Amino acid sequence: MMKMSLSDYLKNKRDFFEKEIKNFFPSTFKEASAVLKAMEYSFFAGGKRFRPILALTVCEALGKPEKDIIPACLAIEMIHTYSLIHDDLPAMDNDDFRRGKPSNHKIFGEGMAILAGDALLTEAFFVASKYPENDKLIKGKLDFIRELANAAGIRGMVGGQVMDIDQNKPFNTDFLYKLHMAKTGAIIRISALVPLIIYQDYTYFKEINSYASNLGLLFQITDDILDVESSSSKLGKTAGKDIEQNKLTFVTLFGLDEAKKKAKEVLEKTIAFAEKVPNNRYLMQLANYIFSRDK
Repeated sequence: MMKMSLSDYLKNKRDFFEKEIKNFFPSTFKEASAVLKAMEYSFFAGGKRFRPILALTVCEALGKPEKDIIPACLAIEMIHTYSLIHDDLPAMDNDDFRRGKPSNHKIFGEGMAILAGDALLTEAFFVASKYPENDKLIKGKLDFIRELANAAGIRGMVGGQVMDIDQNKPFNTDFLYKLHMAKTGAIIRISALVPLIIYQDYTYFKEINSYASNLGLLFQITDDILDVESSSSKLGKTAGKDIEQNKLTFVTLFGLDEAKKKAKEVLEKTIAFAEKVPNNRYLMQLANYIFSRDK
């Protein structure tokens, strides 16, 4: 059977995710309908759904049923969306645009944007704990909830965000790697591990964990490069803010050429780990996609 092109594959997985989450995404909040509108505005703003797609790709590679991991994928994407809403606030990165549209707080106000982020974060754990209603997956769900909290909280994404806004942070390599493995890498890593955790099958844990860790790093390096080389219209957010805000990035620390070299090195490591996983075609293509993306 002929394999799909990567673009068709990504669309197929994205469409599958969008269709399935209709069963789990909240549809009514009678007492707080305003916050639901703010949640929906950002969640359905046209994101690439890279993290759910990564989880589904690993699931497919391992030959596991994809429907049972949809609630976990939705929980991750809710947390990712909440982080973007809060990142754009004036007290954080202060950006007026996200995915080519006005940021949440520019439409709904800062207070409602904060609450929308809070609601998405909280609802993520409701979804992860309630679905799927399959007694055989209880242990997997509990383990996933623990690992998701670990990845999203002070040991992961939030901890990385704290490091990022620290005005007294050291501008050195060790700190940079720790920052981005937490801020960006932790959620990407948990995304790839979803099928292993939910189905309690850790046969390829070492390989997929290493693949995902390097993929998260690759994602951040290319993000740093795009902030310099791409345009606001392509990125869907304000370009050039890293240098303007004196942020610690791979470009500001090493320079553009060296950052590109490091991205290539990390890509090679990512693919090397993907090669150790069965049915790895799209895992490798995802890595190349992240490396060569322009937005």
